[in-house]
Amino acid sequence: MLDQICNDYAGYVVAVEWHISSSYPLYSPEGRAKWYMYPPPYNGAYATPWLWVDGRQRGYNYNLWAGYVAARITEPTPVQITLSGNYDPASRNGTIRALIQNDSTDTLIMRISVVITEDSCYYVGPNGDPWHNHVCRDYIPNQTGTVLTISPGGIDSVEQPFTIATNWNEQRCKIVVYAQSTTMVPADSSYPVYQGAQVAVLDLVSVQEPRTGFVHQPAVQVMPNPATANPVFAISAGPNQHYRLNIYTVDGRGVCQLNGIVNHYTRVTLPAWLGPGVYFYQLKVDERLLTGKLSITR
Repeated sequence: MLDQICNDYAGYVVAVEWHISSSYPLYSPEGRAKWYMYPPPYNGAYATPWLWVDGRQRGYNYNLWAGYVAARITEPTPVQITLSGNYDPASRNGTIRALIQNDSTDTLIMRISVVITEDSCYYVGPNGDPWHNHVCRDYIPNQTGTVLTISPGGIDSVEQPFTIATNWNEQRCKIVVYAQSTTMVPADSSYPVYQGAQVAVLDLVSVQEPRTGFVHQPAVQVMPNPATANPVFAISAGPNQHYRLNIYTVDGRGVCQLNGIVNHYTRVTLPAWLGPGVYFYQLKVDERLLTGKLSITR
């Protein structure tokens, strides 16, 4: 049923299949640990099979699963995820990078999970099913993931090295990244997922550009603004682009200039000696000029 749902909603559904019994050859201890991060959904216990749709537990009835997924797809998300990275087939090592953008008007605290999955794994299970897809092979660095706090309109990133084990077929492996709320929903003891994304491991053999457009057009977010401490400029752009950040007083006097290279995403912190007041900034990324205002109240 899960495979049928993924086929019906190709490009919209990212799946991770946990095998939680240590007696099965597809068992993943980190998958089991991730499963146990949810409160027990079945009368105070855990049971299989069991479906979570974007972090919301949806039970064991196969016949209802497709309807839950179809309903969820119609709901808008405030979070965008863009993946890039690299992979070396000779060493079977690589790096996955995820840019997380918060398009909402609220600050979001989210757990970023990175997991390696494998398709077409053969094992005749107790239900007679011999082929298994989306099989959880490894959480990177572990099932707890990375917790990010992203302000409205802000961008942050997660970068993780990974290894494809020799007993996994790299041609059938994917990297899945999903951003999940850290706040439990009392109604069903679940943790909603904001967004997910995936990329085939072999698509990372050469360095990949991010696949959505916002990082190719330079963007900047000042966090916080107004600031009581040193403001941070979160800059997103294409790969290996030079930036120059100028800070001016309201009468046009230049007080600070910072230069560097942004490779998809970088954070630039203004120096502590910059005193309280209202300032204007000009950020030039290659030939694109971005301007704005910030205030420091410390």
